[in-house]
Amino acid sequence: MMPSIFNDVIGPVMRGPSSSHTAASHRIGMIIRQVCPPEYGKVLVEFDRKGSLATTYEGHGSAMGLICGLLGVSILDPSIVRYKELAEERKLKIRFQITDFEPSHPNTYKIQVENNKQEQFHFIAVSTGGGMIEMQNINGFEVLVRGDYFETLICCESQPQGKIQKLFQILKNSTDHSEISFTQKGQNNFLINIKSRDPLLMKVKDLINDSENVTWIREIDPVMPILAGTKEELPFTTIDELLKLSGQKGYDLADLAILYECARAGIDSEKALSLMHDIVSKIKNSIHEGLKGTTYKDRILGHQSHLIIEAEKNKKIIATIQNKIIAYVTAIMEAKSSMGIIVAAPTAGSAGVLGGAIFSVAEDFSDDFGSIVKAFLAAGLIGVFIAHKYTFAAEEGGCQVECGAASAMAAAGLVQLMGGTAGQAINASSIALQNLLGMICDPVADRVEVPCLGKNILGATNALNAANMSIAGFDPVIPLDEVIDAMRSVGESMPSSLCCTGLGGLSMTPAALKLYKSLKTKNL
Repeated sequence: MMPSIFNDVIGPVMRGPSSSHTAASHRIGMIIRQVCPPEYGKVLVEFDRKGSLATTYEGHGSAMGLICGLLGVSILDPSIVRYKELAEERKLKIRFQITDFEPSHPNTYKIQVENNKQEQFHFIAVSTGGGMIEMQNINGFEVLVRGDYFETLICCESQPQGKIQKLFQILKNSTDHSEISFTQKGQNNFLINIKSRDPLLMKVKDLINDSENVTWIREIDPVMPILAGTKEELPFTTIDELLKLSGQKGYDLADLAILYECARAGIDSEKALSLMHDIVSKIKNSIHEGLKGTTYKDRILGHQSHLIIEAEKNKKIIATIQNKIIAYVTAIMEAKSSMGIIVAAPTAGSAGVLGGAIFSVAEDFSDDFGSIVKAFLAAGLIGVFIAHKYTFAAEEGGCQVECGAASAMAAAGLVQLMGGTAGQAINASSIALQNLLGMICDPVADRVEVPCLGKNILGATNALNAANMSIAGFDPVIPLDEVIDAMRSVGESMPSSLCCTGLGGLSMTPAALKLYKSLKTKNL
């Protein structure tokens, strides 16, 4: 399925340092909670020694997000910083263990839960980047739960296949579902999975009617803002089709983004604009909060976002729009690192690029909020093609897929804001992404601050340059879809030490190691 702007690109709205760590683990925890509530129980979480989580699960917020998700604490609740205390208060015993196994992804979670009802469940889940997740295995049954459906799970153990096929047929014929399937484990153990856009648990229970065939039944509510399973055909699925439609109808990139997301999400244009309006308002607020000044003891960088404008006012530096970009990007990143509410766009680690670039330029170009909202929609559509062809997970492709992707998105958003065409927006994205191929991810001291701040500023200023070049008529030479393919090729060539493990680049410098030790000692 093609990605959604609101599920896969612009969002989640969250607190925490990392979308692929904090927000994704929170969503994994919320799904597990619906299957096996863990209060007064025990949880064992295993990370592969060679994966990204083994070295970063504390500093990047994986433990915080997972525990709060397991306990049903909202990702927007400021108390999430008390996650260890919350676990103790709710009588949840949780242990993190580094082991050796063969994961399908660097961000793989193996989780065992035993609750106070003596229920035991085993889960394998993956954070695929930008807050997106996949639950891949439940109690040995292969599943694919992404949190974008109501999922009704019916487990039947020690039952002949004929009985299960009969039950499966009853459920298939009697439920309004998007997908229904069953998987087998061993000789006579089966799991029926019904994906739907509406809750089906009560109807399924009535259909089953306490059948002796059923061992357990669970319903998982969606954890994503947009449901999958619409029947409407997408207006385009490739950049070439997008450009053809733009030429035929005269649509700009925001028009095309609205058309696309309405079809993908099963919503109308008013709803799409309303959803993005709410998101953009939150980004604007995070800039305001960052500029006002933030404090948080467990971070590297203090409040700096005001310094560049002060230096400009005092005529220490030349006044430019780049100074405002630096200030706004820094403000968003400071809001993030102080556990304020931010929007991952497309990730928390690159959250400053899009908001910093668009709001800075908008103040000098167009203060119409509706135009700003459309700029973010245009940017989101570029992210759709990046997510479809590759990933936003730095654990797979380095920071080129975070700050690089965000820069490409911001370039398109700026072209939209300036009144450019869809073709110019696509070209600006290509130029911006070409400039940042190969950017590594080497967070210092297990924090998403250094060199993340500088890379966000680089991505935002690069976006403005690319937008200006495209509108002026510069030739990108390489089409955007080929640049995305090249980014994937570069990412697959990167060693894991340069992909958000904290084991290479600046992370391993003497200053970084000293800082890591200092922060760890302070938090004991």
